[in-house]
Amino acid sequence: MTENFLKPPEAVYTNWSKFLQAVWMHGMSVSNIVPELANSHIDAAADSIREVFTKRNEARTVRPSAFLACARQTYYSVRGEDAGKMPDNIGSTFAVGHLLHELSYAAVESALPPGFVVETELGVGMPRWWPTDETKFNQRGRVDMLISSGESAHNKFLSPDEPHTMLVDFKTMGGFSYRKHGKTVWGEDPDAFGYLAQLAVYAESLNVIDSGAIIAGINRDSLTQPLLPRYITSDALRAELDRVKIAIEMAVEGSDPGEEFLVRHDKDAYFQCGRGGKPGYCAFREVCKANPTRED
Repeated sequence: MTENFLKPPEAVYTNWSKFLQAVWMHGMSVSNIVPELANSHIDAAADSIREVFTKRNEARTVRPSAFLACARQTYYSVRGEDAGKMPDNIGSTFAVGHLLHELSYAAVESALPPGFVVETELGVGMPRWWPTDETKFNQRGRVDMLISSGESAHNKFLSPDEPHTMLVDFKTMGGFSYRKHGKTVWGEDPDAFGYLAQLAVYAESLNVIDSGAIIAGINRDSLTQPLLPRYITSDALRAELDRVKIAIEMAVEGSDPGEEFLVRHDKDAYFQCGRGGKPGYCAFREVCKANPTRED
């Protein structure tokens, strides 16, 4: 295989976000990506893309990647409320996402220097506190990427204060969402899609929550834009994990948490929840609106 790894910088990268961006940019170059890795990951993308257009895959159970963005989503899912179907014309969006994920895996695997170990599409079990009712809760999941660094390699590329393990979740985004991602205060601003919940549960399961995690945004509207990795602190992940645990406990015992997402974020959540004339992205927005527990 061609070995065009990212070379050590004159001064080490001060954080994982800057390092990951440099690795991704280096590996995405046709001069540096390893052809064998590109072929393998493009084949994997093709399989996923075919499934997008031949098999409907709406979420029917609570999983780290679905129905954890707010406590009422969790409650309605466990209760068996209809989450509705994904739009029929959304297949191309998922197809592009699968391709960009797999190309990102190939790029990072190609460019990571010796001494770093990367795992992609890693199967993960749920934490011990996760409900075991498989009719309502998924019992396994996958993380996009887990990177570990050996001592020598770490010291050449990263500040010694940085953790030796990093969990990475790639997200393909339109231009507006990509720019918003760059400004979002993760852990404080509304998180309608449950990105933090997903990372918090998986980080807990993998026992890497102390290292924090990264949401890495890919601009699908402008593919020459750099990867936009945003670091999520351990404190933010733990706070989200505590919220998720309470939401799941309430859902299992049948307690309606009400419109807690709106309580947490008020009108900033209207875009996500479908209030004030906004379209909304919540699968349960209609039943939620029909059962108000607060005054707008």
